[in-house]
Amino acid sequence: METVVDTRIFVDTNILCYANTTHSEFGGQARSRMKELVEGNNTLAISTQIIKEYANVTLRDVIYKKLDLQENIAIVRRNIARFIRDFEVIFENEPTVISWLNLLPALTTNKDVFDFNIAATLQAHGIHHILTHNTNDFSKFSEWLTILPLFTDKAA
Repeated sequence: METVVDTRIFVDTNILCYANTTHSEFGGQARSRMKELVEGNNTLAISTQIIKEYANVTLRDVIYKKLDLQENIAIVRRNIARFIRDFEVIFENEPTVISWLNLLPALTTNKDVFDFNIAATLQAHGIHHILTHNTNDFSKFSEWLTILPLFTDKAA
C-alpha cells in the first residue's frame, strides 16, 4: 500500500509580511524560502486568519506612519487577491474550533490564543508543517508539527 504524504506547508503571517514589504530586511529570504519549498513540490497554504493578520500588520504600519490609507488598502487588496490565487486557503470549521478548545489548557499568555488557533487549524486540516520566523510561537506543538524556520543552516 502506498503511503500518502501531505506536502502542504502552512505559511505564517510574518513570512507573508516580509515577502510583500519592499523595505523588509528579510523580504528576499522569505521569497527565496517559499520558492524553494514550491520547487520541492510542496503546496503553500494560508488560512483566513493569516490573511486578516497580514492586512492588520500592513495597515497598522500605514496608519501609524500617516501614509495614504486608501492607496495602501488597494495594495493590500491586490496582494490578498494574489495570495488567494497562489496559496491553498484553509478555512476554519467546526473541527478547528474543537481542536482549538482542546489546545487551550496549554495556554500561557493571551497572545497564544492566536497561535493556538493557527495550530488548531493545521491540526484540523491535517497539515504538519509551518514556515515561520517565530519558531518559538509553535514549539508547544513540536510533537506533531514540523517547524520550518525562515533561515536554514545553509541560509544563515
